[in-house]
Amino acid sequence: MKAKGWDMGGAYFGSKPVFIPIDNKLIKKILVTDFSNFRNHGFYINEKIDPLSGHLFNLESIKWKHVRSKIPAAFSSSKLRNHMDVMDSITKLLVNRLKNMAESQLPIDIKSVLGRFTVDVTSASLFGIETECLKNKNAELMKQARAFFDIQLCRLFNTLVLLIPRNILIFFNYRVFPTHVTDYFINFCANIKAQRAVEKIRRNDLTDILIDLCDKIKIVSVNSGNSLPEPLTIKEFAAQMHLFFEAGYETSAGTQTFALYELAAYLDIQNRMRNEINTVLSRFNGVLDYDAITEVNYLDQVVKETLRKYPVLPILPRVCESDYPIPDSKLTIEKGTLIMVTKLGIHYDPEYYPDPKRFDPDRFTSENMTKRPFCSFVPFGDVPRCCVSKMLCRKLFVGKRLGILQAKVGLISIVRNFKITLNEKTKMPFSFEKSGPILNTQGKVWINLETIL
Repeated sequence: MKAKGWDMGGAYFGSKPVFIPIDNKLIKKILVTDFSNFRNHGFYINEKIDPLSGHLFNLESIKWKHVRSKIPAAFSSSKLRNHMDVMDSITKLLVNRLKNMAESQLPIDIKSVLGRFTVDVTSASLFGIETECLKNKNAELMKQARAFFDIQLCRLFNTLVLLIPRNILIFFNYRVFPTHVTDYFINFCANIKAQRAVEKIRRNDLTDILIDLCDKIKIVSVNSGNSLPEPLTIKEFAAQMHLFFEAGYETSAGTQTFALYELAAYLDIQNRMRNEINTVLSRFNGVLDYDAITEVNYLDQVVKETLRKYPVLPILPRVCESDYPIPDSKLTIEKGTLIMVTKLGIHYDPEYYPDPKRFDPDRFTSENMTKRPFCSFVPFGDVPRCCVSKMLCRKLFVGKRLGILQAKVGLISIVRNFKITLNEKTKMPFSFEKSGPILNTQGKVWINLETIL
């Protein structure tokens, strides 16, 4: 639409009108300047019937603000540093696992392996428990992680619910999350909470922060219809933990998979990244710690370029909360209108990214980034309602949220130890699934690994 000179557009999803901003200045107004009128995503939430739907990404207005204000403390630079020992030990298991697979000379379904790796890392970082999914691909927590994302029909319905009035979904008691996943995760979180209380364990991590919200901090119930403060329930606690768990599983594993695909396709980029990794780690006696990761600048560029080409959520929805006159226009966005910011449209705009289909990490050198306008790179949405861990880390170490840190640790360890090539079983070019809101490939990404001695 931008190629036709349009600043904005629209479409009908069924009978529901959708507004699509195209002009960068208008996108900035919606996401940042006039954010107070576009705070909510408009996703279906029914905490009574579907408790796990009451997570931070879905919460609205006051309740979202109260819960969100407490969570960034779990992603401070000191907390991220504390995760490194755990990540390092699990990463060594990953490398050993991949070496054994490389010796077999069989193609590797890399996302399957990375999914188990990220479940292990996420569980250790968020819950303080060992899941050993790398050792056992049928571990219970791994099965629950796959249960939601691997049901194609479920993913399709969960995309379509954006188009159905919420009162209709509530009337029919629609559930986004399968009952067995909900029951498992609520019991899982209740046991962790009880264990920490009995053993008097305090790690000052995300789990402890949410336990504090249960026991001490008062928040406003979105369903109460009044402003009486209520504590976070165990179901609401489980909803937040499930969100961060699934985000770590799907986001980190997906980003690593896409990055390795591109590195396998562009061996010059892979070699450049490996050389920089070795150069930086030589200054740290070969130890992969937090400071070493922050100094591998080309890795950061590779991850950003991966997120440009493959944003986890390609569409960012917003709902207009009151009639909004569009600046420099005679048009008004009416209250209740669904707005969709298309990340792929922004990230593939040749005005910002010439030859946008080409994988080029040098787009994200400091010099080149300053040439592009604000909101020309929005892999997670943008402030003020961006991913909380990303927002905090933007103030400290840009882009180093927990999921991205996990991805970087995994990528460094793989690129450092293996030469990566594409296996002929990988279908090229990619085609993407159309059955869910998360960007996934149709078919698996198969790679070959050759151990570097």
